[in-house]
Amino acid sequence: MNKLFIKFLKVKVKRKLFLKNELKKKILKSIIQNQNVNFLKKQYAQYSLLKFSYNTFKIKNICLMDGRSSAVSNNFFISRHSMKRLLNVNKLQNVKINSW
Repeated sequence: MNKLFIKFLKVKVKRKLFLKNELKKKILKSIIQNQNVNFLKKQYAQYSLLKFSYNTFKIKNICLMDGRSSAVSNNFFISRHSMKRLLNVNKLQNVKINSW
């Protein structure tokens, strides 16, 4: 298998885990910050929040064309280098180059 393809699969799994655990994490944080909740429930919520692995919350955007992780556009998931290359040969429709 291609190294780039394996990299995309890993990112896809991380994104699924992030979406799965995001709601749980927000609920636990709100319980911890709530003043009306008793002390034991806050402690249990804090303990549960610590059990989450940190890998599920670190998501890095990766370019779909060449696998770069820096300067990736959120709209297209393409790095600025790949986007410039595609724009020069008019492969991206309805996108214009701004130069000033």
